[in-house]
Amino acid sequence: MLRFAALAFACLAVSPAFADWDKAKLDKEIAVIERQSRGRLGVALLDLRDRKTWSHRGAESFPMQSVFKWPLAIAALQAVEAGKLKLDQPITIKRSEFSLYNSPLAKAFKGESNTYPLRELIALAAGESDNTAADILMREIGGPKAVTAMLKGGGISGISVDRYERQFQPEVFGLPGFTWTEIIDEPAYRAKLSALDPKKRQQALQAALKDKRDSATPEASVLFVEAQAKGNWLRDPAHSALIDKIVTETKSGPDRIRAGLPEGARLAHKTGAGLTMDGVNHATNDIGLVTLPNGRVFAIAVYLAGSSADAKQREATHAAVAKAAVGALR
Repeated sequence: MLRFAALAFACLAVSPAFADWDKAKLDKEIAVIERQSRGRLGVALLDLRDRKTWSHRGAESFPMQSVFKWPLAIAALQAVEAGKLKLDQPITIKRSEFSLYNSPLAKAFKGESNTYPLRELIALAAGESDNTAADILMREIGGPKAVTAMLKGGGISGISVDRYERQFQPEVFGLPGFTWTEIIDEPAYRAKLSALDPKKRQQALQAALKDKRDSATPEASVLFVEAQAKGNWLRDPAHSALIDKIVTETKSGPDRIRAGLPEGARLAHKTGAGLTMDGVNHATNDIGLVTLPNGRVFAIAVYLAGSSADAKQREATHAAVAKAAVGALR
């Protein structure tokens, strides 16, 4: 696998800067795709060869969901480079510290406590979107604000990480978030969520869709991906290679951006998805770096918020955006 940095250098070194996106074509196609998505669609594209960009709602904020786990993984490796942590450092996790929703770690857990090397938690969070691993990892590096500070330090101001999974997931639908002193009984939590007054859930969701916390703009997201491609986030090439490997080999989101790319294209990416309640989905997202068979490389961010479409159609929206992006790259 070619490293992101090598790909970015090759793109920047190729021929004069004459390429551009067919903006009129994209404007028309993405407008149709947004109407079909039955939600608010945000898209940004950045060609790494000449830095030409195109966006739709590119400066608007969208809920990230698990997209935040990519910068989280980088922030953890920056902590390693700063000497605060070690990649093979053992981290003990207690059963009482499980977070909500997706967690392969929790499913495979045995006994009351287990120990994992830091590198495994990074891979679980960024590669398998493990919520327990992400929360523990974020706690180890100093909390959500450490990730936002890392991004701002790298010149990215449109992405904000503010809460742990255990905090923001319940708040999306009007329940109080869990503190670190509370043990999460997920079946009881889901029952409480289902029993909540639908009007309260809907009001909370509409507020969450406008919340600037734990949000990102599509334009900031492609700048984040570009910085990873250039190797800007980490000093040690081995650490950059580790992140590249994780986000390239992830199996998540096969029907999103990946499904809209031509055969032979490569994608390094991170997905994010929220719950659907009362017929409205919180978020269905995917951001990444696309390498086409002809060698062209571009960053892409697709955020879909507040959609009333089913999961299949939401994912098809991502695929349609990716296909339109490839078709408009001149």
